[in-house]
Amino acid sequence: MNEFLQELAKETLNVYAIAFVIFWLLVVIFLRKPAFQWLDNQIGQITAELDTARQLRAEAESSLSDVKNKQIQAEKDAKEIIEMAKNQAEAMRKQAASELAATLERQQQLAADRIRLAEMKAVDAIRSKAVSLGMEMARQILFEKISGDNAMRLIEGSIEDAAAFSDSKAKAG
Repeated sequence: MNEFLQELAKETLNVYAIAFVIFWLLVVIFLRKPAFQWLDNQIGQITAELDTARQLRAEAESSLSDVKNKQIQAEKDAKEIIEMAKNQAEAMRKQAASELAATLERQQQLAADRIRLAEMKAVDAIRSKAVSLGMEMARQILFEKISGDNAMRLIEGSIEDAAAFSDSKAKAG
């Protein structure tokens, strides 16, 4: 066997090949366990990172879903608020229109009442003036035609009757 080893040692290529095989045998024997441990640790770290990434993705999807739901709800709420505002605006417009119509009607009624009152006052003033003028004219005519004490009593009695009649008409009207 010694000879075989000597024969083998003569060729440098054989020596290198044997050294290479021995190196790898030593590497496998001594470094196999630490290398596998290191690889196992790396695999564990990568697995943990993948689990964390999956968890973060699930949280992100959940958050995205929540945000979408909130957006949909916010849009619904906004539509409801807009619809409610439109309804309130329409109700306020109708109320304002009815109040305006009522106010205009009241003002027209007040104006008509004022006009009627003014007409009545004017008619009463004209009647009163006409009665006064008529009495004055009657007094002058009777005074010119009738003379004496009888005439004066007759005239004054007629004037008093006419004045009482005119006052009772003005109070009744």
